Amino acid sequence: MGTHVRRATREQRGAVLVFFALFAPVAVLFLSFVVDVGDWFDHARHLQLQADAGALAAAQGFQPCNDTTIYSVAGQYSGAASVTTPTGETVTSTSPLYNPQLGGTTQANIHELINSPTYYQQSSPVDSSVSSTNPCAADMVDVKLTETNLPWYLRLLSLGAPSAHAHARVEILQATSVKGIEPLAVAETAPVAATAYFVNEDKGNEVISSARLKQIGTNAQGQGVWSNSEPVAVAIDKTNATTAHIGVVIALSGNAAHTKCGETYVQCFDNQTGPLLHIAGYSSEGKGAFKAPLARQVTLSPGMCSDGYFSTSTESCTFTISAKLDYGSTSTHGVTVTPIVKGTQEKEPLTYNSETGLWTGMAKLALESGSNEVSLLVQCEPKAKEAACAKESKATKATISDVQRIYASSWEKSSGTIAGVWVGESGGPSQDANAFEVCEAADENTCAHKLTVTIDVGGSLQAAAGYSDPLRQLRFEGEQGVRAGCPPPASQSGAAYRERLEQGCPGIYAINTSDPECTVNASPYQCVTVGLKGKDVGPTKQGIDERIENRPGTTFYCSNNWQNNNHGGVPIIPSNDSRVVQLFIIPYGTINAEGVSTLGREEVPIQNFAAFYATGFSGDKCKSDPGVGNAEIVGHFIKYVNPLAISGEGKCVASSLGECVAVLTR
Repeated sequence: MGTHVRRATREQRGAVLVFFALFAPVAVLFLSFVVDVGDWFDHARHLQLQADAGALAAAQGFQPCNDTTIYSVAGQYSGAASVTTPTGETVTSTSPLYNPQLGGTTQANIHELINSPTYYQQSSPVDSSVSSTNPCAADMVDVKLTETNLPWYLRLLSLGAPSAHAHARVEILQATSVKGIEPLAVAETAPVAATAYFVNEDKGNEVISSARLKQIGTNAQGQGVWSNSEPVAVAIDKTNATTAHIGVVIALSGNAAHTKCGETYVQCFDNQTGPLLHIAGYSSEGKGAFKAPLARQVTLSPGMCSDGYFSTSTESCTFTISAKLDYGSTSTHGVTVTPIVKGTQEKEPLTYNSETGLWTGMAKLALESGSNEVSLLVQCEPKAKEAACAKESKATKATISDVQRIYASSWEKSSGTIAGVWVGESGGPSQDANAFEVCEAADENTCAHKLTVTIDVGGSLQAAAGYSDPLRQLRFEGEQGVRAGCPPPASQSGAAYRERLEQGCPGIYAINTSDPECTVNASPYQCVTVGLKGKDVGPTKQGIDERIENRPGTTFYCSNNWQNNNHGGVPIIPSNDSRVVQLFIIPYGTINAEGVSTLGREEVPIQNFAAFYATGFSGDKCKSDPGVGNAEIVGHFIKYVNPLAISGEGKCVASSLGECVAVLTR
């Protein structure tokens, strides 16, 4: 019995040994397979890491944009010795190389193509979404990475494919959210809607008629040209006992749904000094006398001013007056007619032209004086030789009030970004139809004049197009540049505001797409506060100085980098230049000339972000722009790839305003 058991035991041990001998190679092969599968996934994952690292690192070369830098850095961080450009050229990568492929893969097996529709030595699949041009023109760096000559087991794991691929893309998009932005805001200069209102100035500017204006083009100065496509009928009947005083009020809006004066986002010009244009209605009825002279028709022309009715001259100027008068006599002996402009009598009287029957001469228009009422002082001296008023016992003096108007524009004080205004008549003068004979309202054939209004309005804020672009001023107050509180609602002290200028606004800020009423005050913030109280020029100036000269992580270039270093194009600005200041852009019509909100609340929506290159600021120790004022910075809006931007969408257009952000999209 014992012998048989021992014999059986020996036989079972032999069987186990046989089984072990048979299955050990399978186990080893299985273990090897598991290891190889893990190795394959590590290999593939690392190849993708290489592509991602190359695309992200190359994105730093977009500010300032340099294709050669993008190529060489993309290869360096992808662990590739060289890259192939869209034109087929080979660019050597910057040394040392980072992120080399695992397992000691040789450089001869790593191939990197930039902005290519296909992978290395492949005709398909074709990537139709890639822009096959240089990165600076395409606003993208697309990395297609290929590893060739795979080991046999990796080739088996990749279903027999001789190569492995990885794809990554960084696109330069329009920034939609940012952080670290300065508490400064600028209102957009271009409206989205406009309406011309014809008003009765003798009845508190009661609206007679209106015309919705549409932008019909852009002039040589980049200003938007707006006009009503269909003439509007305006009855020039009497607005008082004998004549008419019809004003043209222009309403510009930052919201297409609002174009009435008094509505939010709407600015009406001029709410301070009077309408921008004046249509003088005169009468041919009645008989004038020296003690009660009548103006039959009075017209104005430019003279030395830019226009006879709406002047944009940058200094005080003279304009021409032409008047047809009735004082009861055809004689001009002893008669003088002297202009009075906004209550100031001119020294020189008008001269009578016997051929035209008009009194003509010059008058002075004060700079930025808004609406100026023109009156005429008619005098006659009976003792003069052959005096027209010889029958009068003593000299006569009478004023014909408000015979015409001329407007002197002012961006800051009254007319905003409006750079020109004209009223024309269908079938008559295309411009300066500012005088008509009044008639009875029942006589529609002669009373109703079909009028068009044309305005030139400052164009939308734009990034600089070249080195020679004119300087722009950003003042610490008013709509050209305003102090903003962040985050909303903000009521910080002057010292706290200075700290915000030095360090940037806390939190993340986003373009307002969902809360135009600014009801939510949570990050990402979609609104900022304007009209801050007590934040005087001192803390603002000090904060700006500290921000530009000493901000950590940046370099203060004493001689600013706005130099002609790019063949007349936009100068090349280093990404670490501390003179690049981030700004909020708020909608047109949200603040008035004093920088105070027009929305009935201090919080205003964020429309966009912008980068401003400060060539000069009031505390600039280098005096790089000695013409800068005490409460302003001067420079240029620039297209800037902001390293502190968070997200973006849509192509970042070089000529438009707004900041850019580099986003990994593939």
